[in-house]
Amino acid sequence: MRIGFHLTPFWSPTDRAPTAIIDEAIEVVRAAAGMGFAWVSIGHHWLSHPTVWPHPIAMLSRLAPEAGEMRLKTSMLLLPLLNPVDVAESVVTLDHISHGRLDVGVAIGYRERELEAAGLRRKDRVPKLEESLVVMKRLWRGDEVTFDGAYTTLRAARLGLPPLQRPHPPLEMGAQSVGATRRAARLVDAVFFGPQVTWADVARLVCVYREARAQQAQATPGTAYASRSLIVGASKEAARAAARGYLERTFAMYRSWQMQEPSMVRLELDFDTSLDDWTINGTPRECLETIARARERGLDGIGFTIYSLPREVKARIEYLRMIAEEIVRPAAALGR
Repeated sequence: MRIGFHLTPFWSPTDRAPTAIIDEAIEVVRAAAGMGFAWVSIGHHWLSHPTVWPHPIAMLSRLAPEAGEMRLKTSMLLLPLLNPVDVAESVVTLDHISHGRLDVGVAIGYRERELEAAGLRRKDRVPKLEESLVVMKRLWRGDEVTFDGAYTTLRAARLGLPPLQRPHPPLEMGAQSVGATRRAARLVDAVFFGPQVTWADVARLVCVYREARAQQAQATPGTAYASRSLIVGASKEAARAAARGYLERTFAMYRSWQMQEPSMVRLELDFDTSLDDWTINGTPRECLETIARARERGLDGIGFTIYSLPREVKARIEYLRMIAEEIVRPAAALGR
């Protein structure tokens, strides 16, 4: 079981100077480099006030020399919002900066404000994502590309730099529905389920993913990851109490962004169900037991979003170290 961590909680609280927020995240990643985490990931949103979402490509470029052997992951780059040629160029550059430690996660997005800013409507999301992946993969192969698409036109175009990882950095796709899971099985070699999806639905969607890969006669069964909220404390009650404020803010943000769509599985956006149904919470031993069950559900890896962070950077680093020693390293041995 491979485990990484997500930087989103480290941007909070937002009452600090933006430079301080970024500098502290750099310090955290530098300290985490030798702790045993498999990757560090960054999300992507536009126009996110009052929350903070630094640009993932720029931020990962700064983190690359600090991250040691950890891989760098976009989780998730909202591909339909972006120009695929620009993404192809940025990814290649970061692939070389990181010496081949980059994984590229993509998703369709859901916020109307972002789609409007990109000149798109909801119906454009899937076709533009699929078209963008076609364009990017052809450019990464080193081909001279002529392409007439609904969103992109190229004439004898070719990248100046090829990617370091061949044929391109590993691609992952975010999913919170059956349709998105099948799309991930068809287009990329890894699926990444969102943090608000219940454990029961994760298990069901893993089966959907594996079955779709088999039906399409893909070369590999693919890799299944899930983003999970991690809430650690001396007891389940203490952990939940420490995380309650952050959970309330997260629920409010996702509800205001209208994250839940009819096609998706039911997302956990309130306290109506037990945290046991969708998070990893409790003592380190209880968290490890939950991770062991996740492995039995077919997951190959988990990305932690750590909800019970202390405020000061030194305390955050020590908290991350405790998680690495008491959860991440034992989890890496599961199944050996």
